[in-house]
Amino acid sequence: MTILKVVSRQLPAAGVDCILIGGFAVNYHGYTRNTLDVDFMIVAQQLDAVRKIMTHAGFTNVAIDENVAFFSAPGLPLRVDFLRVDGDTMRKLLINAINASVHGCEVKVPALMDLIAMKIFALSRDVARRMGKDLPDIAYLSVLHNLDLESDIRPLCNRFGTGKTYDLIRRQVEALRT
Repeated sequence: MTILKVVSRQLPAAGVDCILIGGFAVNYHGYTRNTLDVDFMIVAQQLDAVRKIMTHAGFTNVAIDENVAFFSAPGLPLRVDFLRVDGDTMRKLLINAINASVHGCEVKVPALMDLIAMKIFALSRDVARRMGKDLPDIAYLSVLHNLDLESDIRPLCNRFGTGKTYDLIRRQVEALRT
């Protein structure tokens, strides 16, 4: 996959730390679902370097919003999104990140609990928009990995979400387990 080759080789060569997130990370952790984009996390201050590399590789920077830069390329079915975070968040994620081979390319993938924490954060910020994607991701990953709702999921909801987020997840997980 061209996207992964560019990101796994050229970004690290330019000193840009990058973590594969979103649907591809969920798939890596065992819950297979379709996705229309490839999502990465970068340090916000490295966006200019990412834009230069992606543009040189034939991608067009379609848009930039508050936290995400969107790229596409002719002939490639998947859009590429770069979620921008602060350096401290990236350092914390890199500590637990897994070096993984995805479609033959070496990339960093967040540890399972870090991925679930990101999903909880996104779900709690925009429940209506994220219900169809993040809630099932969290629930299926929780069931597949035999996570305990009280000791594994509730603390993440307390830190990155809300009680309401926890209740949504709990109901979804309980429905899957029955």
